[in-house]
Amino acid sequence: MVMIEKPIRLRDFIRIEDYYFSVIGYRNENGVKCFLRYVPDEKGERKKDGKRFKKLMHREAVNYAIDNNLHYFNGRIFVVPQSEIDEVFKPEERLKPAGEIFKIVDFFSSIPLEEMGVTGSRLIGLEEEESDIDFVMYGKWWFRGRELIKRGISGGKLSQPDDEIWDFIFKKRKVNIPYSIFLSHERRKFHRALIGDTYFDLLYVRGYSELEREVPEESGKKTGILTFKGKILDDSLVFDYPAYYPVKSREITAILCFTHTYAGQGFKGEEIEAKGVIEIIRGKKYLIVGTEREVEDEYIVSLDLLEESDLISDFEKWKRK
Repeated sequence: MVMIEKPIRLRDFIRIEDYYFSVIGYRNENGVKCFLRYVPDEKGERKKDGKRFKKLMHREAVNYAIDNNLHYFNGRIFVVPQSEIDEVFKPEERLKPAGEIFKIVDFFSSIPLEEMGVTGSRLIGLEEEESDIDFVMYGKWWFRGRELIKRGISGGKLSQPDDEIWDFIFKKRKVNIPYSIFLSHERRKFHRALIGDTYFDLLYVRGYSELEREVPEESGKKTGILTFKGKILDDSLVFDYPAYYPVKSREITAILCFTHTYAGQGFKGEEIEAKGVIEIIRGKKYLIVGTEREVEDEYIVSLDLLEESDLISDFEKWKRK
């Protein structure tokens, strides 16, 4: 058991023996909400301290938990008692501004170092040479970072990902909407960029003072499937996890998105279309998108953006398939 001095929050990692879990929530006092990401495996492609590990995708982690009787799995996610944690990895505490990471930290030099970090395999020492740089910023500083990326691209200090990178992301995440529609949304998010030949993405995490925001994380009672159209009322948490889209509607309170693919898809005042599962949580109706990390027939798109990009007919054609 490790002493936990600060609240465990989204994008931290925890270790239990040789199992590494990524944290996927903010309310963790009664059990850390997480997902199994790396497990010991003699044939694994990752190495640390003389041991080999395998990275698991969503369904692989579920199958591994079932096959190995991991009692942390509750049928949807993993919930780990804090008393059983051997180590906590916090992105802001383990940031090492060296090599490729130094270039990114240097670009964001106007942001306090303690408000930045690196998560994923680089946080826990299981990265490969080609591993992504998942760069974290906290609270209001994330919005400052996103603005710096936007300015950096327009001023030539940074560049947008090239077609090869976009194609890789599209295939890796098994995006279900047409590539042209995916790309039109991604290019305006300004949370992915290249500095020289170093690619990174910018991930949002709430600051410690913001952890108690009233955004549901728990599952509710499923009541059916809905395709919804409506306007976004506020976009301050559309890049969070879950991404939170409060909408003008008599049907639902908000859209909750549990896949990074559809975070930041629309902004305040835009009309969006979303398809997902209706759940009743704490007496309110929410539309859930991303019931699995690799979504199949769920989506969120900005209808305003599709109209501006002359992609609305492509979208309607895709829906008819």
